[in-house]
Amino acid sequence: MNFSCLAIRVLTLQGLCSPRLGCLRFKTSKFRAPAPLSLTLADTTASPSCPKARPNCCACNKTNKMPIQAKIGPSILNADLANLAAESQKLLDNGADYLHLDVMDGAFVPNLTFGHPMVKCLRNHIKEAFFETHMMVQNPEQWITPMADAGVNLYTFHVEPVKDVCSVTRKIQEAGMKVGLAIKPGTEVKEIEKYIDVADLVLVMTVEPGFGGQSFMADMMPKVEWLRNNYPNLDIEVDGGVGPKTIDCCAKAGANWIVSGTAVVGSADQRQVIGEMRNVVKSYLK
Repeated sequence: MNFSCLAIRVLTLQGLCSPRLGCLRFKTSKFRAPAPLSLTLADTTASPSCPKARPNCCACNKTNKMPIQAKIGPSILNADLANLAAESQKLLDNGADYLHLDVMDGAFVPNLTFGHPMVKCLRNHIKEAFFETHMMVQNPEQWITPMADAGVNLYTFHVEPVKDVCSVTRKIQEAGMKVGLAIKPGTEVKEIEKYIDVADLVLVMTVEPGFGGQSFMADMMPKVEWLRNNYPNLDIEVDGGVGPKTIDCCAKAGANWIVSGTAVVGSADQRQVIGEMRNVVKSYLK
């Protein structure tokens, strides 16, 4: 037998020549975010034997076997940044399920917040909490490795400025983080449909990203409803103007991950507000 043909056949049998190689979730990076102890995101690791992938995407169809859960994540941007570690720990002690870290670059959105050095400092003080970074940045690929090294668990980025969403999601997975896809109010939800199979979470913005204190946009709820109807096991997050007065609207539409800023951080009783909002979400989960 011709040895070159034999070598090609062996590689094919091992799956290395498969056209679906891009579907695999690689785990080769030396950077690993610490595994959270108190929060579970559904495992969406794609199987090499996955028979089909969505057109134009590197994704394999995922199988989500874990029921979705109600999660409340305060936005620490509303906290006292000069005392961030203590403020964040207080939120966790009062029942927060995760911390939502808003990263703005002054380009994708006009405002500028903080970057991976601050996130790493926060991680040094808070070892076990689940960190989500909401990357409101023009080039999310640039910050994947630094954020993974800083201890981020879920890397949520906006699809609007990205040319190759699948490449970015693959690099996030390689870095050991979960993938979140975010859309602004002006982006149709079906714009991300072909990428959902590689996402662990989809974030529907209920205000324009980049500014605090905006009014909740109830007309974003059809996006959440569409996602829940078509992807019943997907974690769906809402962010912007969400608090006790708007939580029922979000939960009824199907959101199960809730980002809340001032309503939680500025409350005299954080534990009560977090608990009440979580209970509302739970009441709609079947």
